[in-house]
Amino acid sequence: MSKRAKRERESILERRRPHREERRVYLVVCEGETEKAYFDGMKRHPDVRMHTVHARKSKHPQREVVVRSAAEAQRDEYTEVWAVFDTDGEDVTALVAAACRDGVEIAHSTPTFETWLILHFRDHRSALVDGARAEGVLKALLPRWTKGGTSFTDFAGGAPAAHTRSRYPRAPPGPVRPAPLTSASVTPL
Repeated sequence: MSKRAKRERESILERRRPHREERRVYLVVCEGETEKAYFDGMKRHPDVRMHTVHARKSKHPQREVVVRSAAEAQRDEYTEVWAVFDTDGEDVTALVAAACRDGVEIAHSTPTFETWLILHFRDHRSALVDGARAEGVLKALLPRWTKGGTSFTDFAGGAPAAHTRSRYPRAPPGPVRPAPLTSASVTPL
């Protein structure tokens, strides 16, 4: 066998180096104790590497602090950085845009995080005016739930469904009108 053929044969038979997929590491900055308890419970899942940071406690919403803290995080340590906050019915469009500019992923709940927890059990499109109403609906779905005792294990089975439900566009206010017929929507007989 020629030297050239031998080199080609050896290169073909060389062992491939083992390839290990890089594990994703998430930083979740949140404002409430319910959120922190939920994500801390998620950390116990073997496939999840996550660090959670709780913004300082306050009687007032801390969304700006949450987003700022997430934006200032050391990016090289995390695959993704998330800011999780309640809208409390406020317009957060400018805050979301600022977070996106800073490379921060956003998970906001309207009005509160309990709305996200409700979606683990069922679709809920009616307006929840405030956190107290959301807590009442959640308590009806999961009677043993308490605000300070949130456990991810109570919600883990419904997490994929909650994700799907949270992605639907909200129905517009007012009467439901049928979509206009187009040639693409009409099936020939």
